[in-house]
Amino acid sequence: MNSFEIDYTLTAPLPLRACFTVNGFTALLGRSGEGKTSLLRALAGLLPATGTPWQGLAPEHRPIGYLPQETRLFPHLSVLENTAYALRGKTRLAQARALLAELGLEELVARQPHQLSGGQAKRVALARALAHGPDMLLLDEPSAGLDRQTRDETLDWLKQTANARGIPVLAATHDYDIAAEADRLALLSGGQIIQHGPAAAVFTAPVSRAAAELLGLSRFS
Repeated sequence: MNSFEIDYTLTAPLPLRACFTVNGFTALLGRSGEGKTSLLRALAGLLPATGTPWQGLAPEHRPIGYLPQETRLFPHLSVLENTAYALRGKTRLAQARALLAELGLEELVARQPHQLSGGQAKRVALARALAHGPDMLLLDEPSAGLDRQTRDETLDWLKQTANARGIPVLAATHDYDIAAEADRLALLSGGQIIQHGPAAAVFTAPVSRAAAELLGLSRFS
């Protein structure tokens, strides 16, 4: 599986410097307003920033799949048409149908977005993000709007899908459970990454009181 060294600096909408490694399923844990979404948008080329990778590339040329907190499926397009949106050529619908079948979503191809459950919409949005063969997936609050069972089922499916393709995932979240289940974890606080590494190691040995508090741990010595 590929890995990416992230080194990004933003000045707006808030000052932020983020340096960490994305490998496997990596969670970016931080409180609301810390800049998690801003960093994902900068990586996607939707906010101005400096750093690596992909500085200077237009959004459409960056090898990423981006899932915002709202799935943003096009309401006037079917699941099949949504999935094929980023594809070109005469075979685009056939390619999209094959992908949906591969992901176990073939029964949804003719449905409209309003006919999908929250979990189904997340999966279709992921299919659309995967359609053009990205090198990395960016997920903003992937558990938002899902009940616990649907969240767990959807995230397990998502991780299996990404792992099967060797695609690293960066998931911005404030959900401790997602952070604990990640392969790697980066803690964002005060405009910087205050700790990063394997998730189990970060939870076991927070390096500061700020890290422990962010992890929801009541004791720190």
